[in-house]
Amino acid sequence: MPTPVLLLWKQTLLALTLGLLVAACSSSPDPKPTDAPGDAGTSEGSGDAGSTPSPDGGDDAGSTAPATDGGQDAGTGADAGPVIPVPEDGGTVVTGTLSGRLTEAGSPYRVVGDANGVVTIPKGQVLTVGPGVILDFRGRPEVTEADVDSSSPDSVMNHQKGRVEVRAYGAIHVQGTAAKPVLLTSTNPHGWWGVNFYGQNSVGDGHPTFEHMVFEKVRKNEYNGARDWTRGALWAYYPGPVTIAHSVFRDNVASAHCAALDLMFTDGSRVEDTVFEDNRIHEIDRFAQPGTSSMSGGGAVCITHGRNSVVRGNTFRDNGVEAFGGFVTTALEPRPLLTWPNAQNISDLGGGGAIHYFQPDNDLLEDNFFEGNFVAMGPGAAIYLEDVGTRTVTMRGNRFVNNRGGAGGVIVCNRGSGDVELVVAADNVFTGNTVNGQPASNVTGDCNTAAQ
Repeated sequence: MPTPVLLLWKQTLLALTLGLLVAACSSSPDPKPTDAPGDAGTSEGSGDAGSTPSPDGGDDAGSTAPATDGGQDAGTGADAGPVIPVPEDGGTVVTGTLSGRLTEAGSPYRVVGDANGVVTIPKGQVLTVGPGVILDFRGRPEVTEADVDSSSPDSVMNHQKGRVEVRAYGAIHVQGTAAKPVLLTSTNPHGWWGVNFYGQNSVGDGHPTFEHMVFEKVRKNEYNGARDWTRGALWAYYPGPVTIAHSVFRDNVASAHCAALDLMFTDGSRVEDTVFEDNRIHEIDRFAQPGTSSMSGGGAVCITHGRNSVVRGNTFRDNGVEAFGGFVTTALEPRPLLTWPNAQNISDLGGGGAIHYFQPDNDLLEDNFFEGNFVAMGPGAAIYLEDVGTRTVTMRGNRFVNNRGGAGGVIVCNRGSGDVELVVAADNVFTGNTVNGQPASNVTGDCNTAAQ
């Protein structure tokens, strides 16, 4: 059932159709990040503080032309969010840092980044984004287009340079409204590198909040290359609560995990009244070969080592995880994901067409709608849970419709370590879900499940 904010968007804006190709599988479990992860992929780290956005009419390096796909691919409904065009003229150019209050009057903010393609919210500073603001993370499209290995023109590792990322060391508050949502997008045809947090180093003035926004076109599609943090278009590695409400995540791609959102080590996070649509995992790493292990999963969202999270009243539609060969073969080739136990004695952590939970703790999943999510040849058509303790996730009032998997059931719980690890209330509804084209079991795996 569409939520009130999305009904308003339906009434006031055109319907958007989306889609995206491919999605993925990866390696072994990630170690816990350090509190000060390195700035891999740049030569100067985060020492880019000091420059400020400068209104100069938008005349800056790069192109202001819209992305070639326009974000309008077939297959989605009107509640995928509003169509918000990016003006070609005017606005404010942003290079090294983002801070202070961004207003509609200075919009669109054309984010180029520094010489390394990085824009930073500095430690001790606050970025507040007001209603109607457009943030166009365009980077330097001419650099991106020129970044092609002539000896391997079809390599998925091409087109990586010139794309911009946000490193959040200070506070961020995105404060759109139902009538004037904030847009975070990119007119670079090859997208941008998303927003990344860094644990204790990202604790600023107030916990991160994202309300009434559209977050799209991230392409974290490089793995084992120069860039780090290839999981989560919004990688919220943060030691407190992250709030996301009344928003849309669409058309985002990651090469490792959690195409749209990764809540890593957060405590008390809330994701409510938000649409996740057409997000994908697109694996491109050296482990993409038969017989190897994988931990690619979460076609939309991951809850990774998190505690006390609430995911309520959201829509997860047409998100997916597929297994591919990627850079190993320069072509995208299917590869099956392993279920446990197996002859290789490998814990294959890949799965979850919509959500991947890893070591959850007292989490609630309530009143969400899961439709058309998929894992090609892998487990967990909608949800995959890994390394689960006693009663760590409770699921109530969710609807699962036409989700598709290659192994297990709609919900797969692997490596349970408690008495009753998973609570799936009787009011959850399962309709038309399949595994390998056959009717899917609702819940499978080695966890014990209770109804209350």
